[in-house]
Amino acid sequence: MKRIGWLCLLLLLSGCQHNLIRHDDSLTATLKMATITPGMTLEDLMAFSARFQAHSAREQATLCHDIRPVVSGDGNPWSGWYLATAISLNGECGEPAEAIGLINRLLGKRFVAEEVRQFAAYQLSLLQQRQQQAQQLHKLSLEQQKLQERLNREDQVRRLLEKQLRDLKRIETSINQRLDEKQ
Repeated sequence: MKRIGWLCLLLLLSGCQHNLIRHDDSLTATLKMATITPGMTLEDLMAFSARFQAHSAREQATLCHDIRPVVSGDGNPWSGWYLATAISLNGECGEPAEAIGLINRLLGKRFVAEEVRQFAAYQLSLLQQRQQQAQQLHKLSLEQQKLQERLNREDQVRRLLEKQLRDLKRIETSINQRLDEKQ
C-alpha cells in the first residue's frame, strides 16, 4: 500500500514538471511567431494575438521584453506589428504612441496585403482612442490634484477661522464675567 502511495506521489510530481515544461514551451512558441518574416496573412497576425492573450499578464510582460530586441535588432516590420499588438493588449508593454509608430512603419511597406492594411487602420484608431483617453485621464488627474490642494487650503482656513472664533468667544465670556463681577 505504501508503494502505491509513493508511486502516485512520484507520478503527480513528474506530471507537474511536465506541465511546467509544456507551459514554458508555449511562451517560446509564441515568441517564435513574432519573428516570422514578410508574407504574413491576417490569420497569422490574429493567431499571434490569440496566443498572446492566452498568457497571463506576467507572461505577456516577459514576451514583450523578449520581442523588443527583435524589433530593434532586425528592423523587421512584422516584429513591430507583434510588439504593437502586445502593447494594444497589455498596457504595461509600452505606450500607444510607440505602437502607432510601429504600425505606421509597417504600413509604409509595399508588401502589406489590403486586409492587413484595413486591420492595421482599425488597430490604429483603437490605439489613438486609448492615447486620447490616457491624455484625458492625465489631464483630469492633474485637475483633481489641484482641486484637492485647494480643498486642503480651504480646510486649513476653516480650521483657523474656527480657532479664532473659539478664542473670540473665550474673550467675550471673560469680559462678560468681569462685567458681572463689577456689578
